[in-house]
Amino acid sequence: MKPYKFSIIIPAYNEEALVLKTLAGLFDDNNLMNVELLIVCNGCNDQTHLKVVSFIKKNSLLLKQKNIDFLVLETSKASKTNALNMGINNSLSSIKILMDADIQICGKDLNILVDELKSKNLKAISPQVKFSFENSNFLVRQYYQVASISFYNKNNRLSNVIALSADGIKKIAPLPDVIADDEYIRRQFSPNEVSVSQRCSLIFTCTKNLVNLLQILTRVERGNVQLNSRYNTPLTNSKKGYDEPPILCFPTFLLIKLCIKIRARFQFYQGRIDQWERDESNRIN
Repeated sequence: MKPYKFSIIIPAYNEEALVLKTLAGLFDDNNLMNVELLIVCNGCNDQTHLKVVSFIKKNSLLLKQKNIDFLVLETSKASKTNALNMGINNSLSSIKILMDADIQICGKDLNILVDELKSKNLKAISPQVKFSFENSNFLVRQYYQVASISFYNKNNRLSNVIALSADGIKKIAPLPDVIADDEYIRRQFSPNEVSVSQRCSLIFTCTKNLVNLLQILTRVERGNVQLNSRYNTPLTNSKKGYDEPPILCFPTFLLIKLCIKIRARFQFYQGRIDQWERDESNRIN
C-alpha cells in the first residue's frame, strides 16, 4: 500500500461544466503530493467521465512526479451518498476528504486541513467558507450578506469539504440514503470532535438568481426535515445568531428563509422527499 497522506473523494453528477475548474483549483498551486484522488461519476449522462479521463491523460507526467493516483469510478445510480460510500470503500488512505464537485479549494489548503485534523486529534474538520456572490443578483446578494456572517457558517459549517480521520470514517460510514449528507455527518459528532479551520478556506460560489437559490435552500431544508423524521440524531448545541447583520438586508433574508421552510415542508408531506435540486445557474456554459 502506498503511503498516501490522504484520499480525496469527489462525487460528480453531470459536472461537465465545472469538474475541470475544480481539478484546476486543486492542482494549480502545485502543493498536492502523495495523495489519492477518486472521482465517482454517479448517474451521469453528460461528458463528466470523458473530461476527467482527458485531464488524467493530459497531466499524467505531473501525477506520476507528485505520486498522485487518480481513479475514476462510475455507477448508474444517481445518488451522492452512494457515490461517497463507493469512494470510501475504494480509497486506501486512513484519512479521507469528502469534497463537492462545485467547490474551489487549493492543494495547500487541503494539506493545512489534514495537518490540523491530526495535530488537534479531531475526527472531522472543514475549512472556513468564503461566499462568492459577486455575480449573483440583488436578492441573492442580500441573502448571502446575512448568511455569510452567521455563527453557523463562520464556526460550525461542517460541509462541502470534510476531512475525516479513520475514527471519523467509522462513525459515519456507510452513509445512509439521505439528502442532507453533510448535516447527517455533522450530527454524528460531539462538538469537541470536530472543528472549522481558521487557517484555510474554500470558495462557495453562490447561485446567480433567486429561483435557483430557493431550489437549493429548499433541498437543504427538506433534507433536515428528513433527518429529523427518520433518524434519532440530535442537533448540535451550537451558538446561533449573526455578527451585526446588515439591517437593510435582514428582511429579505428572513422572507427567503420563511419561503424555503414552507416550500420544503410542502414538498416533504407531498412525498417529494428525494427530489434533487441544485444550483444550475453556475453550470450553464
